[in-house]
Amino acid sequence: MSIFHYISVFVPVTLAFAVPYVLRRHGFIDEKKYRWLLYLACVLFFISWYLPSPLIEGRDTSFTTHFVGGGLFTGLVWVYLVLATRWRAHWLVMAFSVFALVSALGCINELAELLMVKVGLARITLDDTNWDILANTLGTAAVWLGWVVVRLAAKKGQHAHDSRH
Repeated sequence: MSIFHYISVFVPVTLAFAVPYVLRRHGFIDEKKYRWLLYLACVLFFISWYLPSPLIEGRDTSFTTHFVGGGLFTGLVWVYLVLATRWRAHWLVMAFSVFALVSALGCINELAELLMVKVGLARITLDDTNWDILANTLGTAAVWLGWVVVRLAAKKGQHAHDSRH
């Protein structure tokens, strides 16, 4: 069994327990209403390691793994955190924050890959970082766009409801 099999289980299980605990300890008790988003993100992280990825320029870049387990995962965690903390900010700040989060987690992932290769825990190539960053960003952008559409539809629906009364 490779280290990546352990990572595919350890990271989501740890996050599923640790993040709600930390939020509750800091007074965000409503997080439970949105916890399904965190759980969905964790399931996506797990399955992303086992999904096939298309070859890009004739080589495996684990694009699907990064799109789903990096991007979609991060986007859903971000939505969970925004809803659980009831965070409100200008849309540009929100967009920057989700991009900053996916960038930070992507950087941590790439540093972890480098460390695992250098200490002999993994035998992977490290020349696909650009594709990894693109896949992470596209996955998170897909969640961000979904978030924007849902928020606009909710506002439009609320506005229509308010104008009828």
